[in-house]
Amino acid sequence: MESAQLRRQCHRRVRGLVRSIGLPAPWDINEFVDRLERHRGRPIDLCAVQWTPGESSGAWRAHHDHDVIAFCANTTSVHQDAIIPHELAHMIAEHRGRCVLSEEEAQRRAPDLAPAAFAHLLDRVNLPGEEQEAELTARLVLARIARDRPAARGASSLAREVEAVFG
Repeated sequence: MESAQLRRQCHRRVRGLVRSIGLPAPWDINEFVDRLERHRGRPIDLCAVQWTPGESSGAWRAHHDHDVIAFCANTTSVHQDAIIPHELAHMIAEHRGRCVLSEEEAQRRAPDLAPAAFAHLLDRVNLPGEEQEAELTARLVLARIARDRPAARGASSLAREVEAVFG
């Protein structure tokens, strides 16, 4: 998808989401997740996990009756406030990623299971276009939060932007 088309699609998605559920004021990621749960009609569990440099700092996993957003526990709240919306954006866009292993590799690793039965146990990776879409969507949500919050009195422009986005 071309970048201009992707931007328009992400802007439409964020406008629709904000129209449907609004943004908590003051910003609170847990309240935002609660609103998404009600809107989507299914629970979303936030799961803090230990993170090792070089690993992905977040992940979304859809289950048959709920969603799980994993994010790194051992980082700053500012970083967490960037990770969680990114993973929520994958969920909102209904990304599916792709299986890391081929069916042949899955059959080799678990010969007693059908590859399709084994696939649900595997990690999934998102395609580069999905990562770009999720990042842009998350940034647009964060920009809406910043736009809708009053600027901090007496703070520098950069400080107001940081305060507006991350609290």
